[in-house]
Amino acid sequence: MVLHRFRQPLRLVERRRPVPRGEQVLVRVLATGVCHSDVHIADGAFSGIRLPLVLGHEVAGDVPELGPVLVYAAWGCGTCAWCRRGEEQLCPDAVEAGWGADGGYAEWMVVPSRRYLIPLGDLDPVRAAPLADAGVTPYRAVRRALPWLTEGDTALVIGIGGLGQFALQYLKVMARVRVVAVDRHPAKLRRAAELGADETRLPGEAASVPAARAVFDFVGTRRTLALAAGAVQPGGVIVQVGAGGGRITVGFNTLPAEVHATTSVWGSLEELRTVVDLARRGAVTWHVETMPLAEANEALRRVRQGKVLGRLVLVP
Repeated sequence: MVLHRFRQPLRLVERRRPVPRGEQVLVRVLATGVCHSDVHIADGAFSGIRLPLVLGHEVAGDVPELGPVLVYAAWGCGTCAWCRRGEEQLCPDAVEAGWGADGGYAEWMVVPSRRYLIPLGDLDPVRAAPLADAGVTPYRAVRRALPWLTEGDTALVIGIGGLGQFALQYLKVMARVRVVAVDRHPAKLRRAAELGADETRLPGEAASVPAARAVFDFVGTRRTLALAAGAVQPGGVIVQVGAGGGRITVGFNTLPAEVHATTSVWGSLEELRTVVDLARRGAVTWHVETMPLAEANEALRRVRQGKVLGRLVLVP
């Protein structure tokens, strides 16, 4: 399924099977998660995207000598300071599957190196595909906020979708804090309660939320960031993960005193290995709904409208 023009439907195209060269590995795609970032790319919201492009960065597949694998989709230059630290997702010259290179909305894809493949063992690859972003991105966001959190603190999670469903579980497991979940869809709030949220709120009810030591915004619009700014405690932290186009003003009298505001981007290869291990041990759970690859446009429409509980996964 190929994006030829922004704001136009993807087109089903038959191509020759790609041929790997050098260290590249050919992966038979088994499943690909549909991320809100895919919607932003298809809608032309991000600059620097070259077309035509095959979307999809949450990819699980099969490699004969390894079996089922999860693809780490941020491919750094390998030589800069970020790459040497294992933070390839921050490499200024990184190429990401589904952004700068063809991704997983296909039957086959090429990965630059075997080291970007994480064996899944007995994990179902269709269920495991969202771990590549929806699983690892909130893990990194929560891990980075741990210095602000002590047991019993309150954390606010805005947006209980593909990423938020993981975030509130990580907060319970890693920080042992009270979690308040905010979403505009009652079904997602019910899901949040099932996953361990201590309180749930619709956006209009969020004014009654106690001040939070940490706020995680998985939507990132002007309204949700304003909600975050109004809920965070002095000295707390706001972590913006959602790329909804919103902005937050940092300065005296715009935020409580000494609040930290940061973004959090994807996760490292090592962090993804940790998330796969947590999933393998049953420490987290997540909702997945499958759709045929040929229905990718319908999947994007549903994600765009917020009509997904958890994660949609395309299956070739």
